Amino acid sequence: MAISKKGLRKIIVENREFYWKFNGKIIVYSEEIKNCHLIVDFGWYDIWLYVNVKENRPPDFEPKSVTPKFVSESISYALNQGWEEGKALLEFRNGNYTIKN
Repeated sequence: MAISKKGLRKIIVENREFYWKFNGKIIVYSEEIKNCHLIVDFGWYDIWLYVNVKENRPPDFEPKSVTPKFVSESISYALNQGWEEGKALLEFRNGNYTIKN
Protein backbone atom coordinates (compact mmCIF):
# COMPACT_ATOMS: atom_id res chain seq x y z
CA MET A 1 0.00 0.00 0.00
CA ALA A 2 1.44 3.36 -0.99
CA ILE A 3 1.78 6.23 1.44
CA SER A 4 -0.81 8.98 1.23
CA LYS A 5 0.91 11.94 -0.38
CA LYS A 6 -1.63 14.54 0.69
CA GLY A 7 0.20 17.44 2.32
CA LEU A 8 3.64 15.99 1.54
CA ARG A 9 6.41 17.54 -0.51
CA LYS A 10 8.58 15.48 -2.82
CA ILE A 11 12.37 15.70 -2.58
CA ILE A 12 15.06 13.70 -4.35
CA VAL A 13 18.26 12.98 -2.43
CA GLU A 14 21.05 10.81 -3.83
CA ASN A 15 18.76 9.74 -6.70
CA ARG A 16 16.13 8.44 -4.26
CA GLU A 17 12.63 9.80 -3.76
CA PHE A 18 11.44 10.96 -0.37
CA TYR A 19 8.37 12.84 0.82
CA TRP A 20 8.41 15.22 3.76
CA LYS A 21 6.21 17.52 5.80
CA PHE A 22 6.61 19.89 8.72
CA ASN A 23 4.41 19.28 11.71
CA GLY A 24 6.41 20.70 14.61
CA LYS A 25 9.12 18.30 13.52
CA ILE A 26 10.15 17.33 10.02
CA ILE A 27 8.81 13.91 9.05
CA VAL A 28 10.42 12.19 6.05
CA TYR A 29 9.01 9.13 4.30
CA SER A 30 10.88 6.93 1.83
CA GLU A 31 9.16 6.14 -1.45
CA GLU A 32 11.17 2.94 -1.97
CA ILE A 33 11.00 1.34 1.47
CA LYS A 34 7.62 1.09 3.15
CA ASN A 35 7.30 1.72 6.89
CA CYS A 36 10.49 3.74 6.73
CA HIS A 37 10.48 7.24 8.14
CA LEU A 38 12.84 9.76 9.62
CA ILE A 39 11.87 12.36 12.21
CA VAL A 40 14.05 15.48 12.33
CA ASP A 41 13.79 17.39 15.60
CA PHE A 42 15.53 20.74 15.37
CA GLY A 43 14.34 22.15 18.69
CA TRP A 44 11.31 24.09 17.48
CA TYR A 45 8.40 24.49 19.86
CA ASP A 46 5.40 26.78 20.04
CA ILE A 47 6.34 29.44 22.60
CA TRP A 48 2.68 30.27 23.21
CA LEU A 49 2.16 26.87 24.83
CA TYR A 50 4.57 27.91 27.59
CA VAL A 51 3.56 31.54 28.24
CA ASN A 52 2.19 30.85 31.73
CA VAL A 53 4.44 27.91 32.63
CA LYS A 54 7.94 29.16 31.94
CA GLU A 55 9.56 26.62 34.28
CA ASN A 56 8.42 23.77 32.00
CA ARG A 57 9.59 25.43 28.79
CA PRO A 58 12.03 23.38 26.67
CA PRO A 59 15.59 24.67 26.26
CA ASP A 60 16.06 27.57 23.88
CA PHE A 61 16.84 26.68 20.31
CA GLU A 62 18.63 28.33 17.46
CA PRO A 63 15.92 29.33 15.00
CA LYS A 64 16.23 27.39 11.75
CA SER A 65 14.15 27.85 8.64
CA VAL A 66 12.70 24.64 7.28
CA THR A 67 13.77 24.70 3.65
CA PRO A 68 14.20 21.94 1.07
CA LYS A 69 17.96 22.43 1.41
CA PHE A 70 17.85 21.77 5.16
CA VAL A 71 15.64 18.72 4.63
CA SER A 72 18.00 17.42 1.93
CA GLU A 73 21.03 17.88 4.20
CA SER A 74 19.23 16.08 7.02
CA ILE A 75 18.31 13.12 4.80
CA SER A 76 21.86 12.92 3.41
CA TYR A 77 23.30 12.89 6.92
CA ALA A 78 20.92 10.14 8.02
CA LEU A 79 21.71 8.04 4.94
CA ASN A 80 25.45 8.45 5.52
CA GLN A 81 24.96 7.28 9.12
CA GLY A 82 23.28 4.08 7.97
CA TRP A 83 19.58 4.94 8.01
CA GLU A 84 18.09 2.69 5.37
CA GLU A 85 14.92 1.32 6.88
CA GLY A 86 12.76 1.56 9.94
CA LYS A 87 12.22 4.57 12.13
CA ALA A 88 15.00 6.96 13.13
CA LEU A 89 15.12 10.19 15.11
CA LEU A 90 17.58 12.83 13.99
CA GLU A 91 18.26 15.76 16.30
CA PHE A 92 19.72 19.03 15.07
CA ARG A 93 21.07 21.32 17.78
CA ASN A 94 23.41 24.29 17.37
CA GLY A 95 24.54 23.19 13.91
CA ASN A 96 25.24 19.55 14.81
CA TYR A 97 23.30 16.38 14.03
CA THR A 98 22.84 13.34 16.25
CA ILE A 99 20.98 10.24 15.14
CA LYS A 100 19.01 8.02 17.50
CA ASN A 101 17.47 4.76 16.30
